[in-house]
Amino acid sequence: MSYSKFSALQIVTTSPWTRDLRHATAVIPRLWSKTMSWKDPRIKSVKPKDRIKWWNIVPGDQVRLLGDREGTIHEVHKINKLTNRVYLKRTDSSESTENIKMAPGRQVPYSRCQLFIGNHQYPPLPGDKEPRSLPVFAIRLATTAPHWLPGAARYNWSRYAAATVPRLPGWTKEDPEQVLIPWPKMRNRRIPEPTAYDCTASVVSEMTYTPPVLPESPKTPIPAPSSEQLYIKSIAKRSSSFDLAHPVEVYVHKELTNPHSRAKKQERWQSYQLYKKSLLKDMIKEELKNVIVGRTQREARAEATWKWKERILAERKAEMKRRWKNRGEEADLKAKMERKQRKKARLEKKLHSLVLQAAPNQVLPGKQPSA
Repeated sequence: MSYSKFSALQIVTTSPWTRDLRHATAVIPRLWSKTMSWKDPRIKSVKPKDRIKWWNIVPGDQVRLLGDREGTIHEVHKINKLTNRVYLKRTDSSESTENIKMAPGRQVPYSRCQLFIGNHQYPPLPGDKEPRSLPVFAIRLATTAPHWLPGAARYNWSRYAAATVPRLPGWTKEDPEQVLIPWPKMRNRRIPEPTAYDCTASVVSEMTYTPPVLPESPKTPIPAPSSEQLYIKSIAKRSSSFDLAHPVEVYVHKELTNPHSRAKKQERWQSYQLYKKSLLKDMIKEELKNVIVGRTQREARAEATWKWKERILAERKAEMKRRWKNRGEEADLKAKMERKQRKKARLEKKLHSLVLQAAPNQVLPGKQPSA
């Protein structure tokens, strides 16, 4: 399985869990990495063989960067599994740490990150009495075999620090002790308090619809549903023959269904294909009825197919023109032509009423200048 372009644009995630392994084998077309605009942004990726399959550094972990002399500890904000990049949280104290939609800070390669295990106590230095508390980082990791969790719909494994810096007290090469590194806990979503523009829980849970009462006996016929056209006419004419308070629940699905969904588009496309096939069949059948001397059935079919293509093209042009009118472009074109006519009339009126002031260098047509 591969990524669609929309899925590739949404690959940067804040989730620490691995739910599939598509990122390890997905092939990103080269054209996606060349186009760059606000409508068609660029998608970067590394070669599939260089991508990390099992991510041990995930959002919520604390890491330090190799080459950082200060040893600042950063928190991982997001990860990009196509580019092996890790996004770090901003260290600006003015921003709230509870802001879930915080913009990521700098991005660094996965290989530059070292997991922070915690602060451990070490013996005091010569001349000191109190023990030292030093931050410990993992320089080599060991993991268990990943296994699939059906209930959580994700892969799970444990990660351990096989080597640390500085080395933990009591570690030896003969009997190394692996330290379990727990996965970061997911933060609970903070639900803000409702404002004057929000609906409270009591309003949402209020019952505003009562389903129709069906007969108890199975032998009793089910009452016929309300007429949709009668309901629409009663609203338009405001007649008292139809109860406006009675819900027309049979036709609610037409209002709630998204007409631009993939299923609706596919349904319309399939119905149009069926219409074209049936139209071709009917035109061929009609053409074969009109027997002309000297014309074979093959020629009749060819002529019917040509007429069918011309009709489909004419219907397509008529449909495009109808959509053009419904979009308001006909009205816009008419208004544009009217503006041009008004502008032309203003220019003609201005030229007609133009009066030149008397000046010594002006000569009227047909008259000779006086010496």
